[in-house]
Amino acid sequence: MFAVLGISVVRGWTPVVDPWIALGGTLLGVVLGLLAGGIPARRAARIEPVDALRGGT
Repeated sequence: MFAVLGISVVRGWTPVVDPWIALGGTLLGVVLGLLAGGIPARRAARIEPVDALRGGT
């Protein structure tokens, strides 16, 4: 979004940004980030620390 605004200002154009697209992209990024971090964290939380250090699963 900032790239569109920046290029528009430099070129003298009128920026056209749909706020729903910006909101949707932000929400999608949050959801994917939580999944990408949460799934491995849940898996790691189920492993005993001693077993993890030994390399056994």
